[in-house]
Amino acid sequence: RCPLVSPGAVKVTPAHSPQDLALAKAHGLPLLSVIGDDGTLCPPGGGWLQGVPRFQARDQVVAALAQQGLLRGVHDHAMTLPLCRCQCPQCPQCVTSVSP
Repeated sequence: RCPLVSPGAVKVTPAHSPQDLALAKAHGLPLLSVIGDDGTLCPPGGGWLQGVPRFQARDQVVAALAQQGLLRGVHDHAMTLPLCRCQCPQCPQCVTSVSP
């Protein structure tokens, strides 16, 4: 494998994704919820991003990596999102549009 081609950084959120939960269990990772009910990062995952809305936090992480010369690119990946815990296509609690 070429050392210049790396899978990069991957966000793993076992408390928010069935696939990530399986990965966490396979590797003995703790099950942490890092996004609060209000959609902001919270302890223990918040750190310097504590209280920042999740989409803004994502942008800030990308900017920080770029500033340090560690960002090689950002790529969108298709993913499957189940219905939220409320089982509705437009969740009134998280105000996020989801689909089966």
